Amino acid sequence: MATSTRATLLERLRDGANALAWEEFFGHYWPLVYGFARRRGCSEHTAEEIVQDVMLAVFQHRDVYQYDPGRGRFRDWLGTVVRNKVAEHRRKPANRLHGAGGDSERGAVEEPAGEEDADEAWEAIFEQGLLLALLDVVRRESSARAYLAFELVTFEGLSGKEAGRLTGLSRNAVYKASRRILDRLVDLGAPYREEGRLVDRIKQALEARPSAAVRRSVTTRVQQTMGGR
Repeated sequence: MATSTRATLLERLRDGANALAWEEFFGHYWPLVYGFARRRGCSEHTAEEIVQDVMLAVFQHRDVYQYDPGRGRFRDWLGTVVRNKVAEHRRKPANRLHGAGGDSERGAVEEPAGEEDADEAWEAIFEQGLLLALLDVVRRESSARAYLAFELVTFEGLSGKEAGRLTGLSRNAVYKASRRILDRLVDLGAPYREEGRLVDRIKQALEARPSAAVRRSVTTRVQQTMGGR
């Protein structure tokens, strides 16, 4: 992602009255915060609480934190906020997992599996968010039918004929649209081309994206919190 895009958004966030900027920020970053919390062993309920806490923390700090590449990366600052919020919830007695309850215990927090540390987990989640942001760019640049054809062929593995039947495009038009959009995606995602796995990495990011039900729940929770500020 272009640094100027994120920097511009962060500058706009300093004006709390700019609802569009906050909507954009929330839309881009909440899945990263949620995904990190889940990756660190939090239940769905606890991960939603952490998203709420992080968004409130960013809102409260908008006047003291001004994006400046010379002071370090924004992703690191945000990562510190997120890791601290996860640690706070982990320290709460009610959020400790006793036994094998899992998500049935609404506040349950388990120890993350494997050897991956918090920094590695945050970097991986953040990179997935950037890849999905690239996908959003090409989606906005394309017609609805062309983008659907691209998704069906590239991510769902449908044939040009099958995608054409679902989109109303000819088989040739499906392949042309898919190739044009993929070329644009590759151009935007130049830093992610290693080993030719850009599409595979985007697929993984899509699979890790929170469900629509989680999105609705988190959005409602944050809207209620911010509505009182």
